Amino acid sequence: MGLRTQLLLVSLTTLLLPWAGCHYVQEMEQALRQNQSQALLQQARLLGQLVQTADLPPDPGSAVFYTPRRYQPVQVDGYDDDWQNHLSTTLAPGVSLQKALYNDHLYLLLKVATDRIQYHDPGLDFSHSDHLRFTTHDGQEQRQWVLFTSGPGQLQAYQWLRQRRELHPSQALKVWWQETHSGFNVEIRIATRALKDHLVLDLYRAQQAGQPAVKTASSRTSPSGQGDRWLQPIPALAGLLQDQRTHQLDAVLVSPQGWPLSPQRDWVSQPPELPSPTTPENLLNEGMSRFYRLLIDLLTPRGSQSPWPLSEEELSHAQGRFEVERLPLTDTARAGWYQLQDQRRSALLVSQPLYDGGTLSGYLLLSQTGDALISLTNDALRRVTHLTLGVLGLVIATLVTFASSLSWRIRKLKRSAEDAISTDGKVHPFQPSRHADEIGDLSRSYHHLLQRVQGYTEYLETLNGKLAHELRTPLAIVKSSLELAQSCPGQTEYLQRAEAGIERLRQILSAMSEASRVEQTIQHTEHREFDLVPLIQGLAAAYSDAYPEHHFSTDIRLPRALLQGSPELMAQLLDKLVDNARSFTPPGAGISLGLEQSGHQRLLWVRNQGSQLPDRLQGQLFDSLVSRRDQQQKGDTPHLGLGLYIVRLIAEAHHGQVQARNLPDGGGVEFSIQLPD
Repeated sequence: MGLRTQLLLVSLTTLLLPWAGCHYVQEMEQALRQNQSQALLQQARLLGQLVQTADLPPDPGSAVFYTPRRYQPVQVDGYDDDWQNHLSTTLAPGVSLQKALYNDHLYLLLKVATDRIQYHDPGLDFSHSDHLRFTTHDGQEQRQWVLFTSGPGQLQAYQWLRQRRELHPSQALKVWWQETHSGFNVEIRIATRALKDHLVLDLYRAQQAGQPAVKTASSRTSPSGQGDRWLQPIPALAGLLQDQRTHQLDAVLVSPQGWPLSPQRDWVSQPPELPSPTTPENLLNEGMSRFYRLLIDLLTPRGSQSPWPLSEEELSHAQGRFEVERLPLTDTARAGWYQLQDQRRSALLVSQPLYDGGTLSGYLLLSQTGDALISLTNDALRRVTHLTLGVLGLVIATLVTFASSLSWRIRKLKRSAEDAISTDGKVHPFQPSRHADEIGDLSRSYHHLLQRVQGYTEYLETLNGKLAHELRTPLAIVKSSLELAQSCPGQTEYLQRAEAGIERLRQILSAMSEASRVEQTIQHTEHREFDLVPLIQGLAAAYSDAYPEHHFSTDIRLPRALLQGSPELMAQLLDKLVDNARSFTPPGAGISLGLEQSGHQRLLWVRNQGSQLPDRLQGQLFDSLVSRRDQQQKGDTPHLGLGLYIVRLIAEAHHGQVQARNLPDGGGVEFSIQLPD
């Protein structure tokens, strides 16, 4: 694990700070929730005492023709553009009804899904066509209107006079019959003054042409057959609850069965709030708000909120009956937090039962969203989060910067130390650090060490030249003295031996000078691309002419072999290998040169017949001043062991590796150079 990673892990321990801050904010939110519940319960008790003085209608029971109020007019044209958000009641398969009150008029929209419409035939009774019957009564008096048409459009409504058993044109209703892609719509408007306590809407569909129509759908749910009790929010109660309503608080009075008795907030007719402009600032604020709520939700204990999600429309329920089982409606005052479906908000719902002479007459429901609570906790959490993130960011930035700087200095020291000594053993200048710390001390120690290594390297590099220079003069003196001594009688044999020794020393000095010269040449030679195949072929022919006592052959298995380097140095490498092979090959024996592909590399080799390599020289054959001759025989040329050392230098200069091995049959030795492809 790197130093930077270790410091980063240490810095992450500062996350304990936001964890503690979030827990504090969560505890604060729980306390605020309890205080808000107690305050809203007290408000519901006081408001319930005021509402109990009002004249509430009796409970209509479950058979109710409930009509919500709306605050925008309805265009009677047979289309459902004005009804998109209104609650729809299914009367029968494929038949639905929507209702609304606006000012002093009742609006109805009947939707029928069918692939066949039987319009009225003027030659037949209306009962043979598709038609509607709208009935209202109060137990004593009954009114009924019949609605039928010969085609789409606005139609004439007829009132059914039961005593005369005839139809009479009526202006009390405005009706529009409109065909749709799925069937037809019938939109109705009627003044409320023409209506009684009970309402029933029946749909009759013609089964076959010329046959009386049959009732297929009805709004009637009363088992008594008297029709449904018409119930609507009481406008007189609006003044009692209007002052209690705010943007975040709503008050609704409902019957024991869940029917709203007071006008509610107009969720349907109110225009939607315009979305905030899409700006980077708004997007950031929205994202941070969701992040804060996510933290609160993660920290909020399970069971602190109702598992049933509610919408704001359900809390106000402007269109129909409350689902009593989803609300805390009991015989005692009760408060409960509910999770809203939209925007992951919460709402507080308080129910206050109302009694009239010991009889339950309804419930007062107060609902309050947690926007203020959320805003308060968000502000607190925002401050804690911003402070934490600021401190955490500063700590992480400081540690990462320090770790990066420290890591960079260590990597720089590593690269400088590696670059100070090249692959050819040269020592380059090393710039020490000026920092007065442990890494600076280590850098300066490297500097002093490399200075000493550079001194020793320069000494060893010049040793050959110095040695050759120092030995030339004494050898010259000895040689001249021996030449003068040849004139003396009786000293010829000794003089010959001395002269042979001097010649051997001269060749040794020449070999040392050649090795030093090759090293200098490798450093200053510019590499170029050349083909190794014709080079080997040309040298092999030259070796055959120069050394007729040996048989030379080639085994080249590549059509061409391009190499980046120096052909002169490669020729010198082969000269050294062939010269070495000749020294250990008996006259008349063979020496072969070859080139082949070996994996991703090219293999250049020289094989000779003769003695094998001794085990003692394994691993050091290509070092300087190493010879594989056990003893010098008479007539042998002087040998210092620098030839194979030069071979290694030239091979490494061409990014190759030199190896030597005994042939498997025991009849000779192979020297090979692995060159890059």
